[in-house]
Amino acid sequence: MPGSFKMVMESIFFSPVFFLLLMLVSWFFSLRMGKEKHQKDHRSIFLLKALAWLWVFLLFTTNILFYHALAYPLRLITPESRKHQADAIVVASAGVEASGAPSVASTQRAHAAAELYLEQLAPVVIVTGGVTEPYRPPATIKGIPIILQGMGVPPGKIIIENRSADTYRNGIETVKILNEYGMKSILLVSHDYHLFRVAKVFEKLGVTVYPLSANQIEVQASTPWW
Repeated sequence: MPGSFKMVMESIFFSPVFFLLLMLVSWFFSLRMGKEKHQKDHRSIFLLKALAWLWVFLLFTTNILFYHALAYPLRLITPESRKHQADAIVVASAGVEASGAPSVASTQRAHAAAELYLEQLAPVVIVTGGVTEPYRPPATIKGIPIILQGMGVPPGKIIIENRSADTYRNGIETVKILNEYGMKSILLVSHDYHLFRVAKVFEKLGVTVYPLSANQIEVQASTPWW
């Protein structure tokens, strides 16, 4: 599937675009219908409004059913997770809190990367993704490496790439490290909504990529919403 189409899909499902589009369309049709006297709102307008507000409600809840509904379209565009022997495990950082503690997404990715290392699928773990403003804790206390060490990954087996601040630079800076060590293949750890994009970047840079979605295990282990 073309990379540009994937980026469009990501923008739709993981931004306010979908909600704003629904509201704009419903407003437009409301104006048209309002010009006609003695005519009730069309059912389609009511449906659009209902969908828009339902989106808002679900967006601000932690309903596991909503997560599954949202994630379903991604299954069509997200690369299939594959555990495979590789030269390195690359885990994409998802940011830290003000204290320097890892975000929830970073924590999930760190756990997944550590499990791959403990399964001896690669000899080293590369953490990619610099910490941008306003929080810049030193690389030595960055959340993901701390979790990796806590799960049994030796400090000497963790390489920190902290120059990049976006997905494309993740690939550029990490490939420099891979080339330095003569590494050609990676197990790439991220989340569904990010995995297809970051995998495409590494593939275009000539790296053999075995993607792994960090949130698949988390979803299976989640507590039912009710």
